[in-house]
Amino acid sequence: MDKILKFMEFACIDPRLYWRIPTRDGEILYEIQWRREDRIRWRFRPVGALFWELGTDEGLIAQLELAKLDLEQFETQIHSTVLQQVCFAARIVSDAKTLLGEATVEQAIQDHKSFLQQLESAIVKLTQSRPVSKPRLQLLKGESVSPL
Repeated sequence: MDKILKFMEFACIDPRLYWRIPTRDGEILYEIQWRREDRIRWRFRPVGALFWELGTDEGLIAQLELAKLDLEQFETQIHSTVLQQVCFAARIVSDAKTLLGEATVEQAIQDHKSFLQQLESAIVKLTQSRPVSKPRLQLLKGESVSPL
């Protein structure tokens, strides 16, 4: 479940998603929203309640467990939503190939993958701990520096 929640952060086409999930005993129906633009993306409440309870990506499942929501149904619905997003993306790619040509689209995809790999490599290099060396200054006698 954590992996799919992480996937949603960067892969969902829709900026907002919505589900209705019952509690395990079926007595209360909750509504759950995900909003990509919000700092705290998740919110949930019983249907008809006035206020939303906010949830973070890391704490959402624990909060839903405390509220006794049917997490199996929630996971099933999230999977369905993500697969629906995949179908939209596949349709976009297919239509783009028809409109722009398959070679152009495939090249764009490969270029993007290459860019992401280069970016990932640069981040790894920058975040690796390595000793910072002090710059060595050297005084050169007899040489003059002309002003710019």
